[in-house]
Amino acid sequence: MEQVQLLKPVLSSIVRYAEHFLVDEMQMSSRFDGEYRSVEKIFLKKHTTMVWIGGTLNVLFYMTYDDLLLDNLTHMFAYGEMGVDEFHTLRESAAGEIANIIIGHAIVDFPNKGKGVTLTPPVTIEDAKSIIKTPATQILTASLLTPYGNIELNVIGSTNDKGE
Repeated sequence: MEQVQLLKPVLSSIVRYAEHFLVDEMQMSSRFDGEYRSVEKIFLKKHTTMVWIGGTLNVLFYMTYDDLLLDNLTHMFAYGEMGVDEFHTLRESAAGEIANIIIGHAIVDFPNKGKGVTLTPPVTIEDAKSIIKTPATQILTASLLTPYGNIELNVIGSTNDKGE
């Protein structure tokens, strides 16, 4: 099976669990925009978290947040009052933890029930501008809409079955 054919089921599972996380865990209304898009370039928001899904899949997952949405999610993770510096540190941790939670739940619905899949710890980057597709890759994207902005969920994979 070509690697690109795995992207939609992987992203579909991620979207489903991301929406479940926002609605059930964070009590935030969320709606999938209903479209999986194959794109040449993604423009990133200020905060983007990435997780490499290796082993039998070999795809890069990343989610990029609108600032107000990530700020609200961070406050939901926090307990009590905090200073500005503490909030910024917690925001980076929250972005990574959200990705971990979503991927951790979604993996059971990946092809082959996630068997043979490995995950890297999440990495959050700030102020990156874009990701551009190369000829040997495919980018598939979907958006979740909330009252505080959007999360774009994306997977990047090789266009061949060897992940090269």
